[in-house]
Amino acid sequence: MAQEFIKMRPVSASSWTVIRQPDEDMGYSFETTYREDSARNYHGVMAETPLFTVESFSYAASDLTVAEMSEILQIVAKGGRFQMHYFSPYYGAWRDDLFYVGKGSLSIGQLDKDNGLFNSLSFNVVGVNPI
Repeated sequence: MAQEFIKMRPVSASSWTVIRQPDEDMGYSFETTYREDSARNYHGVMAETPLFTVESFSYAASDLTVAEMSEILQIVAKGGRFQMHYFSPYYGAWRDDLFYVGKGSLSIGQLDKDNGLFNSLSFNVVGVNPI
């Protein structure tokens, strides 16, 4: 079986971009949204009404070139949806789905006329569709 890689592309694009693979220990989390009337009663018992759950990932990479940084930011920093090919622990398989990024940060290592190196880039990728 061929090695799989995390890939991204704008929703309108036809081809995938194999992005710089994240550093070790890429974080995974999920969040369930509940109806507003969900709460604990006076005995501490939760009375919840779940609506949906989404997956999210903590992407972090270090020592990126200017080209690598620009390539990723042009996909995720526009404030809209993009497609990502990723491994889902929930489904136990590689999948393609829609995600968005609300906030990210980077650290500039060195910039010069011909080169550049970014110390780090990190952001949370949040699923658009429920699992």
